[in-house]
Amino acid sequence: MSQLQTLREKNPTLPIYSAFDPEFKPYGRVVDFDSVILAETCKKAVFMPKTGTLYETDLPELEALPDFERVRRTLRGEGNCQAGCCWGHNTMLNALEYHRASEHNIAVTDMLVLLASQLDIEGLELPAGKVKGFFVPEGTTVEFYATTLHYAPCQTDDNGFICIIVLPRGTNYPLDGPRPAGYDSRLLWAKDKWLIAHPENQADVDAGAYPGLHGENYEVKY
Repeated sequence: MSQLQTLREKNPTLPIYSAFDPEFKPYGRVVDFDSVILAETCKKAVFMPKTGTLYETDLPELEALPDFERVRRTLRGEGNCQAGCCWGHNTMLNALEYHRASEHNIAVTDMLVLLASQLDIEGLELPAGKVKGFFVPEGTTVEFYATTLHYAPCQTDDNGFICIIVLPRGTNYPLDGPRPAGYDSRLLWAKDKWLIAHPENQADVDAGAYPGLHGENYEVKY
């Protein structure tokens, strides 16, 4: 049985597809991009925590590579960008975020991403039943459109996950000041990062995140 079939059978309440399925098209696209050197470098640069996830907005080991220029030119159209990494152990939905620009993820390991559309947000609320899972195999590069809600990937085995994340330079950096008033600023969590938390995600809600993510707080079984 394939990993995708296993995920579907063990998570009957969560719609799960492959990133190569047509259902992924509203959220992003798979990019033909050689990431072997980047992935190998990332594996050597990070140390897997025993629990929880870690995120570095900029990983010096990646940005020192000659391949980083290819990332900047090919994936970001010569835009000023950063190559960071999210890794560790995660099986929960807990929250979703969005940016004003697209995001590229390079799957250093197999991973499952939980996605929804910003177009489904009503006010500051995301109604129940809007989240879908997409299996991204190791070595695959995907682009999430700016209208796609996403967050830390979920692991598909006990070894955890590793994902290279490419964004415009400065994204996810701490804010310089208090949130501005109006529009969706209540969701503003970091620079160019708007966050909607699930009410059961007590840690983020207690820290000030808006509890507008409704429905099941999925816990991915593998």
